[in-house]
Amino acid sequence: MGALLKRTARVLALLAAVIAVLMTAVWLWMTQYLLPNLDAFKPRIEAALTDAVGQRVRIGALGGRVDGVVLTLTLDRVRIENPVDGRALTLDQMQAQPSWTSLIHLEPRFHLIELNRPLLDLYRDGQGRLFLNGLQFGQGSHDGHLINWLLRQHEIRINQAGIHWRDDLAGLAALDLRNGRLVLRRGLLTHTLTLSATPPADWFSRFDAELSWSGDDITRWTDTWRGSFSLDIGGARFAPWQRYLPWMAHLPSGEGRARLSGEFAAGELTAGNAAFDLRNVLLRPDAHRDPVSVPRLSGEIELKTGRGNRHTLAARKLLAQTSTGMLFDNAALQAEWRPGRNGEGKLSVSRADLGALRPLLRVLPLGENASWNALDPVGFVDHVEASWRGELKAPTSYALKGRFAGLGWQPLNTLPGMAGVDGDIEFDQKGGSLDIEDNSGTTLTLPHVFAEPLHLSRLNADVRWTRSGDNVDVRLKKVALTNADLDATISGRYQWLPAQSRTGLIDLTASIPAVAASRVPQYLPLVVGRDTRNWLAAALKSGTARDASLLLEGNLDKFPFEHGGGRFLVTTRASRVGLEYDRAWPMVSEIDADLRFENAGMLITAQRGRIGAAAVSNTRVSIPDLGADEPHLLIDGQVDGAGMEFVRFLRNSPLNARLDNLADTMGIDGRGKLGLKLDIPLLQAEATRVAGNFTFNHNRVTLGGGVPPLEQVTGVLGFTEHGVSARGIALQALGGFGRLNADTQANGTMRFVATGRADSRAALATYFPLLVPHVGGMAPYTATVTIGKTLESIKVVSRLEDVTSDLPAPFAKRASETLPLAIDMRPDGKLDRLNIRLGGEASANIWLKGSDLVRGSVRVGDGNGPVPARGLTVYVANRRIDLAPWLALFGGGSNSTDGGGQAFPVTLALRTDELLAFGRQLNAVRISMSPRDGGWSGRLDAREAAGAFAFDGRGEKVQVRLSQLTLPLPRSKTDAVQNTAADNRALERLPGLDVQVERLNWRDRDVGRLGINAERQGKDIWRLDRLNLSSPDGQLQLSGVQRRDGEALNSRLDVQMDSGNLGRFLTRVGAPEMVRGGKGKLNGQLRWHGALVDPDSASLSGKLDLDAENVLFTKLDPGVGRLIGLTTLQSIGRRVRFDFRDIFGEGYAFDSVRGSIGIDQGIAEISELKARSPAATITFAGTANLRQDSQLIRVRVEPHLSEGVAIAAGAAMLNPVIGVGALAAQKLLQDPLGKLFSVDYLVTGSLTDPQVSKADKSSPARTDGSSGNGKGKGKGHR
Repeated sequence: MGALLKRTARVLALLAAVIAVLMTAVWLWMTQYLLPNLDAFKPRIEAALTDAVGQRVRIGALGGRVDGVVLTLTLDRVRIENPVDGRALTLDQMQAQPSWTSLIHLEPRFHLIELNRPLLDLYRDGQGRLFLNGLQFGQGSHDGHLINWLLRQHEIRINQAGIHWRDDLAGLAALDLRNGRLVLRRGLLTHTLTLSATPPADWFSRFDAELSWSGDDITRWTDTWRGSFSLDIGGARFAPWQRYLPWMAHLPSGEGRARLSGEFAAGELTAGNAAFDLRNVLLRPDAHRDPVSVPRLSGEIELKTGRGNRHTLAARKLLAQTSTGMLFDNAALQAEWRPGRNGEGKLSVSRADLGALRPLLRVLPLGENASWNALDPVGFVDHVEASWRGELKAPTSYALKGRFAGLGWQPLNTLPGMAGVDGDIEFDQKGGSLDIEDNSGTTLTLPHVFAEPLHLSRLNADVRWTRSGDNVDVRLKKVALTNADLDATISGRYQWLPAQSRTGLIDLTASIPAVAASRVPQYLPLVVGRDTRNWLAAALKSGTARDASLLLEGNLDKFPFEHGGGRFLVTTRASRVGLEYDRAWPMVSEIDADLRFENAGMLITAQRGRIGAAAVSNTRVSIPDLGADEPHLLIDGQVDGAGMEFVRFLRNSPLNARLDNLADTMGIDGRGKLGLKLDIPLLQAEATRVAGNFTFNHNRVTLGGGVPPLEQVTGVLGFTEHGVSARGIALQALGGFGRLNADTQANGTMRFVATGRADSRAALATYFPLLVPHVGGMAPYTATVTIGKTLESIKVVSRLEDVTSDLPAPFAKRASETLPLAIDMRPDGKLDRLNIRLGGEASANIWLKGSDLVRGSVRVGDGNGPVPARGLTVYVANRRIDLAPWLALFGGGSNSTDGGGQAFPVTLALRTDELLAFGRQLNAVRISMSPRDGGWSGRLDAREAAGAFAFDGRGEKVQVRLSQLTLPLPRSKTDAVQNTAADNRALERLPGLDVQVERLNWRDRDVGRLGINAERQGKDIWRLDRLNLSSPDGQLQLSGVQRRDGEALNSRLDVQMDSGNLGRFLTRVGAPEMVRGGKGKLNGQLRWHGALVDPDSASLSGKLDLDAENVLFTKLDPGVGRLIGLTTLQSIGRRVRFDFRDIFGEGYAFDSVRGSIGIDQGIAEISELKARSPAATITFAGTANLRQDSQLIRVRVEPHLSEGVAIAAGAAMLNPVIGVGALAAQKLLQDPLGKLFSVDYLVTGSLTDPQVSKADKSSPARTDGSSGNGKGKGKGHR
């Protein structure tokens, strides 16, 4: 053993020495001979490479180096030329390490061929020819030599390559890859190719590919090559790939990452695996279908293809989300199938959501299966197994078994639909079963039994079905269900036998302990007619049905079994039910009744109920034939209750429209009885037939619309859908007795005729209460109401005999006289026309819309005119109109209401030759008045006045604009009431005033312009802000206030007069020839008890200040005024003949007149009023009693003897001695002569007829009003 080891060691040492010598020799050969002489070897290397690759190879430059014993050659500008067309593939530089195996294989073999940064231009032209850097592949006799030679090299490495791809045949855009790396290695038995590159950013972020196979000849790869592959792609986007990979058209968009691997043999894929995570994928398996959105898809899939075209698919960790939810959530799927007409398959799925699968089914082959589409399954499959034979879209046999949660499907043929079911299902083409235990939130759809799905809160079911050809047999072994309405137990059998019955055979029983009455129609089977179910659904409003039971058996083709062949029976006991048997009729409530459906009929027998507060008894509601084409609902009942309950019944029934909505305003006091029969076609309720009667029992009936109430109404009123009938219904109305008859004519017109006698005062109390005190007596009447389809007419006629009236003309009447009254109202288009005639004295034509007046006219006397398009016009015309009796009749006050300014236009047109009021008269009068801005406005045209006026609706503000006013108004030629209590009340309630008179005439004199402004402040104060009478000669301004203090009415007036020509100013105001020229002012304040516009002399108090200059008093009518008369001397000049006649006999001029007059409770006191002139000074002092029309005034005249030549000359002519002496004394003694010759006078008597007498200087004027010397005629009392 040791010797062997020694020999072996010696051999190895010798071998090592030989190898070392050889390597040294090779190294010496390469370094000393080969490298220095490489250019000499270049032709031989080119020839060897040309023979090896089958293409002509040219080397531009050759270099090399030796690392140890490894030779590395550097080849620059290598050209591989195509021998056919001479095109060449040019490589700028490559490095190659020759392999020692080249010596064995007698061809160039390399341990490593490496290219760095090459630029590869791949191009496919329009004819499908492939070129690499201009070199065409697949041309010549050495097509596979180059590739096969490359496969025989130990390793080929390409680093950082740039690849440019163009494809004219596919019409693709150019593609550039960067940082390309390729490594091709040859192993002992296999080849390995790894490839990576950086593609464009919109393709994917990276990819790495690896291919391993066995096989050396590229020309036989589809026959002999076997191997595997893997591909790792990150950040891929699907859209750009569609133009390069045709199958990518099924994925028009999406992104994600994937790792693919697989095996192939003989040119076919034999197995495949994929791990993927994709987002926002659009799936389009068929170009004719719309794509399906898959927001997320990930998992692992393994696909294998075996012999006989059998495919196997296994999926794990599946997570798939569609537009309707999560299809798979960590699910698993196993499938094996063989496509084709004779194909077969089986499928198992766990943790799948069928609802989310729905969008995918539309684009998968299973979606072409009509039954599958009709079922439209949804729900979560915990585990399901399915198998089929034949084509998947139309299998010849199938089977399914599974456990599910929230499962649902649509009904198909006889298969009921379900939703929200947890349980187990198993079925095939022969039948199936469904087991459900304690489900909640389930929906059951039985389209051949119930009209609506049943929503259940609890469900237990054991259902079995079998199929034999077209026949289906469904057995409900036990179905217990609960929902918000009921608890029910159902059992039975249903058979679908097309050869025997179009609708099937049924044997079904159900029981329901209690259910709300309004919900009963929801649970009636379809065999109860749709019209009946619809009526019940609308009619049953409240109440409870108890102990309901259902029995249905027989051939459903013969339902409702009126001729045998089966039985249908539903019974229940209902309590406190609300029944709206027809929406047009009032509902019946609180019904206790028995409900029974039996075969073709329905019957409700009600023991008790209510319509409003009226009691319903002995009532039957029935539908004789449920299956009739036009089913009828029959009602026969009795109602007893308060009269207003029947009014409400009538108001809410179609009868009200037949009576032109009479019940809308009708009222009945007391009790009554109603008998009613109705025949209502359920499909045509408007054709309802009615027969009934109402019994009045001393009731009070009100009809509204201005019709007087009817008392003690007794009798029977019958009615049908066509009309009414009545004979001799007794009644009392308007204070008298009457009878009412009613009938319906052949054309359907109804006539109500009431005859009787009415108390005229009771009638006027209803319509014109102001006239009640002025009429009396009973009047016979006839009233007729005619109603066709609507109200046709209302007529009332009476001759008013036995009626008396003390109203002013033309409405005065004695009992023996007749005054025909006719009232006629009838429709006129969309309006009602009311015509009223009262003898020949008054008439009215009025158009109404409901109770609203639209337009019309009223004629009184000779008044006449057109009817306005809108509004009411009252025409009043007579030769003489005396307002006094009317004002006395109605209290003399305004009867206007707050509605006086209503928006509805009412116009008054009054025309008369003489208008009399308050003892005064206006002549040739025309007045028009109408509402405006919430008040009234109008125009007055008369001989004495002309202009416009307006006042608000409450009479609080009056505006007057007159162009002229003539005062005083003439007195009427007949007696008139002037100072009535009504006048006084009117004065106390004066409105606000805004008066402008452009020209005021007083006794045919132009006084000037008058303006008045006044306002009311609250209910107790009326303030005169301004009364201004202005003219070129002066103006008078008054202001004041009228105030109520408790029961007393007090007034205050401020007076201010300023004139530049007193003579002309006083002439304007009615005092002509009293004063000539001059100017002056009068100021003061007056107070009295009473209205401001009606001064009371008895309570008059105040003070007046007078200041006038250059005044010439002329002849004056003593009756012009009271206070002005106190200051005149004309009466003295007319009655006394002293020596001063030449001074003031025909007028007297004063330089000034100044003084004050104080007034206290009607007593005016003049303390000192002086009138000065160059000739004399006149002083007035005393009192005047305004209440008793008396006065006592002392007047002293003092001549100025020292002044004025005329006075001195006059004195000398009388007595020259005295005159000279007087003149001297006047100068020396400061006018002692004036005092010596002064004269005193007493003015007594009435203010309108003063009496003047000379007074003793020693007797002063007494303020008590008595005469000092007794010579005066006036008594001078206060």
